[in-house]
Amino acid sequence: MKTEKLNVEFCVVGGGLAGLCAAVAAARHGAKTVLVHDRPVLGGNASSEIRVPVQGAFGSWDRSVRETGIIEEIMLETLYRNPSGNWQMWDLAMHGIAKQEPNLTLLLNCSCTEAFADGHRLTSLKAWQSTTQTWYEVRADVFADCSGDSILASFAGAEMREGREAASEFDEPVAPEKASSTKMGMSLVFVWRDMGNRQRFMPPTWIHTYHNNEEAPKHSEKINLTPVSGANGFFVELGGEEDTIHDSEEIKEELLKLGLGLVDHYKNHGDHDAENLALEWFGFLPGKRESLRYVGDYILRQSDVQKPNEFDDIVAYGGWPIDDHDSKGSLRKGKYSHDWFKVNCPYGIPFRSLYSRNVENLMMAGRNISATHVALCTTRVMATCAVMGQAVGTAAALASREKCTPREVGQEHLRELQTILQDDDCWLPGIPRGMPKLTVQAELTASVNDPQALRDGHDREDEDSDKLHAWKAEVGSWAEYRFDEAVELSRTRMIFNSNLKRKWANMPLWYPRDGWDIRPEPTLVRGFRLLVETENGEWEAVFSETENFQRLVRVPVPVTTKAIRLVIDETWGNEIAEVFAWEVA
Repeated sequence: MKTEKLNVEFCVVGGGLAGLCAAVAAARHGAKTVLVHDRPVLGGNASSEIRVPVQGAFGSWDRSVRETGIIEEIMLETLYRNPSGNWQMWDLAMHGIAKQEPNLTLLLNCSCTEAFADGHRLTSLKAWQSTTQTWYEVRADVFADCSGDSILASFAGAEMREGREAASEFDEPVAPEKASSTKMGMSLVFVWRDMGNRQRFMPPTWIHTYHNNEEAPKHSEKINLTPVSGANGFFVELGGEEDTIHDSEEIKEELLKLGLGLVDHYKNHGDHDAENLALEWFGFLPGKRESLRYVGDYILRQSDVQKPNEFDDIVAYGGWPIDDHDSKGSLRKGKYSHDWFKVNCPYGIPFRSLYSRNVENLMMAGRNISATHVALCTTRVMATCAVMGQAVGTAAALASREKCTPREVGQEHLRELQTILQDDDCWLPGIPRGMPKLTVQAELTASVNDPQALRDGHDREDEDSDKLHAWKAEVGSWAEYRFDEAVELSRTRMIFNSNLKRKWANMPLWYPRDGWDIRPEPTLVRGFRLLVETENGEWEAVFSETENFQRLVRVPVPVTTKAIRLVIDETWGNEIAEVFAWEVA
C-alpha cells in the first residue's frame, strides 16, 4: 500500500462545520494545515448526506444575534450561487471555501485509524483514504478533534465525560437527580415533495408497520406544507440508550425501519393529507447529537448559558435553547421527544472549554467541547460549533507562530486572539472592537447622514440600546476619511448589512412545487468603489466592485494619499444601503 507523510503545523480531524471553520481559519492565518474527514463531502450533519438545518443563536428570529465570520461567509456564498436551493450546491460552497486556501490540504474519504502521543502531547496520526488506497501519516504541532465522536481521545489518553451529570454536581436544576450514561439520540431525516397528483408508496417488507395513529410513534395526524409554518419532512430519533458510537449501524437500521414505517403510515393507513406527496429524499447516515465530551480547563454548565457573558476569555457565543432530547427519542411517550429551557441569548463560551486539560496540544470544537450534558444541549447546534471552530483554528495559528501550547495562548496571547477574531467578523458580546490608529485620527465626513457609526466598533445592531450602528446611505453617496497630511495606506475593511435577522438557515426546510428563487439579501451592498485624492486634488478610482455578495470585505489599498472615499453604487434591492463598518489602516 502507498503511504504519504505530511508534516504540518495544525491537523484537524473531522470536517463538519466546526472542523471546516477551524481548518480554514488556521490556514488563512498562515498555519500549514491538514483536514482529515471520513466522508466525501464536508459539513457533517449539515451536508447533503444528513441534511440537518444549520441552527444557532439566530434561531431566536428577529434578533441581530446571527453568527458571523466564516460561517456567514459560507451562508452568503450559497445565497449567491444556489438560486434553486440545491443541496449539492450547498456542499460545493463548503468544499470551495476549503479548496481556495493554499495552506490547507484536504483529505476526504479519509478515516483516522490511530494516533500517537509522547507523554501529554500528541505527535502524529495515521489515516486511511479508501478512494486512493493510501495511508497518510500526519505529524503536527497542534491537533483539533472536531470529529464529534472524539476519535483522538483514547489514543491521547485525554480526560473525558459521557452521559448526563447529576443535578448536584454542577448545581444544574434541569439535570436529572442521578447521573446516567444515557444520551441524546441519532436522527434520520425524511423529506416530502408535493407532486400535485396522487403518489403511491409501496413499503419494503422489512420495515415497521403502523396501522393506526395509536401505534405510530411521534407523528402529526395531518401533514402541513404551508410556507413558514409547515415543513416538508420529519426526523426520527433513536439510540440515546445505546452506545452512539459502537452501536451506530444497528441504530441506523432501526431508524430506517421506524422512518419508512411512518412514511407507509402517512401514505397507506388513514387520512393524513399525504395523497399527493412523494418521498423526495431520506438519509442513510444518521445525524448525531451526543457521544463523548473532552474535559478542558473549564467545564461549561447551565448557569453559564443562562446569564450574560462573564468570561474574560470569551472566544465564541451561543444562544440556542437548552434543547434536551430524551434518550428514548421518537419512542418517548407524549408529543415531543425533547424539552426546551431558556438561555441568555447570547451567552459566552470561554477559550478554556476548547482545549484538553491533560493533552497539552489538543483542542476541540463542536459537540465534544468541555461542557456538561445540559450545556451541550445548547452548544451542540452547528452555527455555534462553527464559531467555536473558527476560534480554535485562529488559536492554533497563534500557538504555531508563538511556539506555545493552546493553554499558553489563553494565558499570554488572549487579547490578540480576541482581536484577530473580531477583525475576522466574529462577534464577541461584551468585548469592544478597537479601531486602527489611522481610522481614529482621520476626519470622517459623508455626503449624506452622520457616518460616525463606521468607526464606533460595533458591527451589528445593538438591541439593548436600539441603535443600528450603521451609516445609512443612498446609492451614489460617499463617506470620506481625510488626513492632516499624505499617509501611506495598506488596506481597508468594510462590513455591509447582510440582514442578520433573516429567517433563513443554510437550506430550505420546505419545497414549493414551482421551486425556489434564492438570491442575496436586498440589504447587502452589491457595487462600490474606493477613490483616493491625487496630489492635484482630483479623485482616482483604486478599486471597483460590481458583484459583491459578502458582509465582510477587505481590499488592499497600497497607496499614499490625503483622503480616501467609499462610494456606494448599488445594493441587491434596497434603496438605502447600511454600512456597519469602514476603516483604513
